[in-house]
Amino acid sequence: MQRHNALVIATLALAGPLVAQPTLDFPADGPSPMGAPYAVTTFTTPNSAQFVPAGNAGADQTYGYWMVPSTGNYDRFLDEPSVTPSSTSFSGVTVLSTNGGQDTSFYKVDAEGVHLLGIRGSLEGVAPFSDAALELKFPCTFGTTWSDAFACTYTVSGFPVNRAGTVAGIADGYGSIQLPQQQIDDVLRVKVRKVQIDQSAIVNAYRTFDTYYYFQAGLRYPLMKASQDTVILGSGSPAVTYTAEWLYGAGDVGMSEADAAQVVFTPYPNPTNGSLDLRLNGEAVRSIEVFDATGSVVRTESLRSADGTTAAMDLSGLSAGVYQVRVTQADGRRGTQRVVLR
Repeated sequence: MQRHNALVIATLALAGPLVAQPTLDFPADGPSPMGAPYAVTTFTTPNSAQFVPAGNAGADQTYGYWMVPSTGNYDRFLDEPSVTPSSTSFSGVTVLSTNGGQDTSFYKVDAEGVHLLGIRGSLEGVAPFSDAALELKFPCTFGTTWSDAFACTYTVSGFPVNRAGTVAGIADGYGSIQLPQQQIDDVLRVKVRKVQIDQSAIVNAYRTFDTYYYFQAGLRYPLMKASQDTVILGSGSPAVTYTAEWLYGAGDVGMSEADAAQVVFTPYPNPTNGSLDLRLNGEAVRSIEVFDATGSVVRTESLRSADGTTAAMDLSGLSAGVYQVRVTQADGRRGTQRVVLR
């Protein structure tokens, strides 16, 4: 890892100042409702030795996450508040972020930044914050800092729980980030520390989140989120979890959101029992690859479509699950779509 990073840094130094200093601002940045979900690849471990170091603060840095392994993936949705009646509990909400289940955060995004108004979770239920949390300040550029307090009350098994906490953030670096499938330049690193204390008649819980976000201007969610989550119940020992979530994962997951030059195609039917037609955009196809959830290539075809509008792929014999299908055109451009195999 060190040799790889040193080579990249040396190359950038010889080439001159190639990395711009990004600025995040309203309304171009920050979450807003979208018509389709975006795919996130994940890695979770309780072992700090298995987690990738965050790297250094400062200008023109190279953040080396190119070797991070994958333990799964999921879809994240940025939805209109109207999709759930729970939104009526959060005054001023403009967008909600959800995994499609209990994990939902309600935000107000305006010229001041991204405000967390509250959550809906499996533990808390619907929990509006009496004091919202500023999770990202606008405008945000290298050197920007902020701090804020938040609070809410929720009930567990009939017992009221009072939560109070603080958020402190600093945009402490910018440069290039190396993800498993792609290097992206002109990214802004934002370090956020969130501390919360839950007090109840049952047990008190102390929790900290130390998170590095890597943003690309114009993209409404981070390219990478690397977190250390520490929980202490009562006088017990700390339980620590390390988590990474990123866009560019197995099979170039998320590239269509970050690169408008990507090939657009439609796999049909989806879900499928095995037979898959790929409806293309009229360009000749060079190859089709299928990736499983670990990022391994499980099927490949070297071919050209007969008319540039359709191609076929047979997934029979593979285990049921979620796969990534990547099409490479004759000009080298690629596109990836998620397919569910029954």
